[in-house]
Amino acid sequence: MKFGACVGVDKAQIFAEAGYDYIELSASGELVPDEDEASWAEKRGRIEALPLPTETFNLFIRGLKVVGPDVEPERLERYVHTTLMRAEQVGGKVIVFGSGGMRRIPPGYTLDEAEADVLRFLNYCADAYEKTGVLVVVEPLNQSECNFINTVAEGAALVRQINRPGVRNLADTYHMEKDDEPLDAIVRDGDVLAHCHTADTERLAPGTGVYDHVTMFRTLREAGYDARLSIECKWNDIPTEAGTALAHLRNAYRIAQE
Repeated sequence: MKFGACVGVDKAQIFAEAGYDYIELSASGELVPDEDEASWAEKRGRIEALPLPTETFNLFIRGLKVVGPDVEPERLERYVHTTLMRAEQVGGKVIVFGSGGMRRIPPGYTLDEAEADVLRFLNYCADAYEKTGVLVVVEPLNQSECNFINTVAEGAALVRQINRPGVRNLADTYHMEKDDEPLDAIVRDGDVLAHCHTADTERLAPGTGVYDHVTMFRTLREAGYDARLSIECKWNDIPTEAGTALAHLRNAYRIAQE
């Protein structure tokens, strides 16, 4: 299992020194898909100089609706292709599609319409994957953050509807815990799982709460997943917590393999 953290480029050195395997950056913020090649060249140089690989990205869509009457399909398609192309150029393997505000179902819009919009978007992602090899994973979000795609099962159902190799599912233990979704949902849909996020109780740094990461790792093993796990949390003291969080997860992983 590779361990990473969802943080900004300014924190990369801290996490490299703590022993992390990769960093998960903001796609919309660091790949600047709405900006020209000159802007990208500057960002690219900064990313390539980081002390950690940039294997994964989150915050995929910003300022561009994926669901609803205001969707701009052609602009959205260009955005997707540019984002995945730039991710590939800096070693990206996975981009997370959370973006709750961009996929929220607006008043007067039906679930069927929302599903059709997201399926169209995910097909853009699958098309871009064929050119770049960068995978897009659907991130189920808890109900307080979004009113659409809230469970691992719902994310997996969309992935199966697409049925294309460039689109897979994500499990985030914070969102699952927040909505009381059982961990065994990961096992039921393990065949389409391609990335994971975690945190501790109340989305704090792993090891500072009571979340059972040993059981989480046993569940991931049962699901056949052993790729990457990114910490996505609220850090109180990054220089202190970065190392202890990683040690906590590695210890839990070791115990789960026994």
